Amino acid sequence: MRLALVDELLLLARREQDGRSLVGATEQDCGVAGALLAELALAERVRLVDGRIAVVDPSPLGDPDLDALLERIAADGRPRKAERWVGRLRRDAIRKRRLARLAATGVLEARERKVLGLFPYTDYLVRDPSYGRELRARLGAVLNGAPADDRSTALLAIVHACRLDRKAFPEVNGRVLRRRIKEITEDEWAGRAVAKVIASIQAGVQAATTAAVIAGSAGSSGN
Repeated sequence: MRLALVDELLLLARREQDGRSLVGATEQDCGVAGALLAELALAERVRLVDGRIAVVDPSPLGDPDLDALLERIAADGRPRKAERWVGRLRRDAIRKRRLARLAATGVLEARERKVLGLFPYTDYLVRDPSYGRELRARLGAVLNGAPADDRSTALLAIVHACRLDRKAFPEVNGRVLRRRIKEITEDEWAGRAVAKVIASIQAGVQAATTAAVIAGSAGSSGN
């Protein structure tokens, strides 16, 4: 089974031993939004036109979240910047739907828990570690100098944008990690158009994540 970029991102964001999230919900939600946009770009369904994301092929991909987003972009009326779409999508329940799908396919395991014995929530543990291990091995090889394919490049750009890179790959020296990711994402790995879209998505994820974190901090300080 081939996982979408968004699902690979969610696996990277979970610790294999106990399923604990390596980054917060805000970072994950922004990363999920960016991964969906990147997937559409890699599938040549969207393209960057004058700095804004536009639909160039409305054909569905067979993934409900990707197809819904494609329709939404097409129906919006005018192209918008990646940052705007990331800001919109992070407020949806996409991450929860994708986690539930990963549980339904046996990659994760859903467990119902309660906070303080009162407030129910669903936790997701890694049930089949082979997907995450293969993914980390593939990306780890790229970070150590192996050629990067289109999908690895896009995923690493999103991983870096939502501040997951240091936690997902703690064995890689931080300075080396930043330099290698910069080298990879600056290459014209999938053609000029797609590279520009991914760069725009990465900037959008970073901007939306920063804005959300600042807003959350301001709200907390006022309580």
